This record gives sequence, structure tokens and C-alpha cells, in this order.
Amino acid sequence: MMELNKAASIILIGVILSSPAYAERFVFGSSGFEGDSNDSPDNGLNITTTAGNFFVATSSSGWWNSEGAHKQINTNYIAGVARGCCGSDANFNNFFTFDLSNVTGSVLSASLTLNSWDIVGPGPLDYSLFDITSPLPEVRATATGNDLSIYNDLMSGSIYGSFSYTEADENKLRSIVLNSIGISALNGALGGEFGIGGSVAPIPEPETYAMLLAGLGLIGWVAYRRKSA
Repeated sequence: MMELNKAASIILIGVILSSPAYAERFVFGSSGFEGDSNDSPDNGLNITTTAGNFFVATSSSGWWNSEGAHKQINTNYIAGVARGCCGSDANFNNFFTFDLSNVTGSVLSASLTLNSWDIVGPGPLDYSLFDITSPLPEVRATATGNDLSIYNDLMSGSIYGSFSYTEADENKLRSIVLNSIGISALNGALGGEFGIGGSVAPIPEPETYAMLLAGLGLIGWVAYRRKSA
């Protein structure tokens, strides 16, 4: 009985400590590559202020992955889990920056328009916009890995808005309405530079659930045997 208890404990600890495998699912997959940007000229912020309507195109875009890597020359703004993308099997968060120096008045409403390009994986893909607290020059800079702070920054903090993508949205322009938190942040950045991070919520592979269920099942069986003994 003691051996069974030990085996059950080992399995449970393994399940808890192991990193779950995530199914490949991403949006914006072909949005740009090194030296060959596919960034749409329609990508940008549509802003309504007390002084009128403004369109601010993205001044830069890109990704950081779960290995802490990023290439400044690569403008692909992929978000989600991808196999072999940009030389890596990893999770990707994206970012966009904007020059707000020509926007006047007080921001009343705004939305971020993006071309979705490729959409891969089971949907819907829940994509959320986040604030960026890292210095924007560092967000744009090339990194070779080992620094996950910016990657984490792009998927945490204040949420500015969200959109659920499906295959029907592939290679189409979609607008994500910014909430009151995003509007407040825009107002605070007027006259300067503004950044937005983005992330797709991952879904664990079926094997991850199977391992968890197996561990819980074994523990339940051990508890039943102990009760019956």
C-alpha cells in the first residue's frame, strides 16, 4: 500500500510541476518577415477626440516569444502558439507602437484596426490587448533570449480590449474597441509615443488533460483501496 501511495504522489507532483503542452493556435501568422513586411497600411488607431477624428498608423510592430527572443527587423506581429515560426517552437506575444504627436484634443473613443492575416488552430482565439510598462525602445530592440520580462509584460497588466477571432476573420481587417482604461492611457500619452501589447490565451493539448486525469484517477484508486482495506 505504501508503494502505491508513493507512486500516486510522484505522478501528482509530476503533473503539477510539468509545463503543459499547448495546441498550435495563432493569429496574424503571416503579418511580416525579415525584409519583407506585410504590415497593412490600414493597421492603426482610429481615435475620436474633442478636436475631431484621427487615424494613427502603427509606427512599429513585432513579437517576443516565450524564449525571451525578438528580432527588430522582423515586423511579424504573430500572437499565440506556433511550431517552427521565426525559428522557434514557442508562444508569441505581439506589440504595436504609435506616434501620437499630431493628435489633439481629449480622447473620447478609440479602436485598434488590424489585418488578421493567418488564423490557425481551434477557435475562437481570444486575443487581448495589454498596456506596456517596458520602455518602448527596449520593446523594439533585438534580443537573443534569456530575458522574459518584456514577453511577460506584453500579456499582463491592464487590459485595453479584446477580440475573439475565428477562421471567418482570416485575412480581414478587424477593429478592437478600447475600453475606458485604454482611453485613459491614450489621453496620458498624447503628444508622445504609445504602445500596446497583445496575447492569445493558450489551450493545453489533450495529452496534458489526460496526464492530469490519470494522476487524479490513480490517487482516487489508492484512496478507495485504503478505505476498503
